[in-house]
Amino acid sequence: MTQFFSISTFRKRLTDLLSVKRGVYSNVRKEIVKEFTGKSIEEIRQNRDMILLQDDITVVKLRLPDKKMRLSRKDGYRLIYLVSREVEVVTFLDIYPKNGPAQQLDLSENNLKELLLEFIQEFELGLLLCENIE
Repeated sequence: MTQFFSISTFRKRLTDLLSVKRGVYSNVRKEIVKEFTGKSIEEIRQNRDMILLQDDITVVKLRLPDKKMRLSRKDGYRLIYLVSREVEVVTFLDIYPKNGPAQQLDLSENNLKELLLEFIQEFELGLLLCENIE
């Protein structure tokens, strides 16, 4: 069974999105859960938007819709996650919206490096938190 974890950047970003006034991003957690519920690890690993393949890991940029704002996958959220090729583990690294008050257009190479460094540090220190995807 696939296990889901997150780093502190993802958790902070998710909290920030959920606290935006007027509930603009209030469906973000639902969209994440909906995307991963019932999917096998193979389905999670197979994504056209792989942004890094290295050793045992794949980093994926997944496009998520924002049904509340009636935005398609193209205009919704970007979820950056790391998936192992050896074990059934997914780690959420970051999430950002393409539209609205917290809009971010892309993830730079430096941002990706920082996220991976944070993942390594938190993994080694046992600071990754389990995410409930049901």
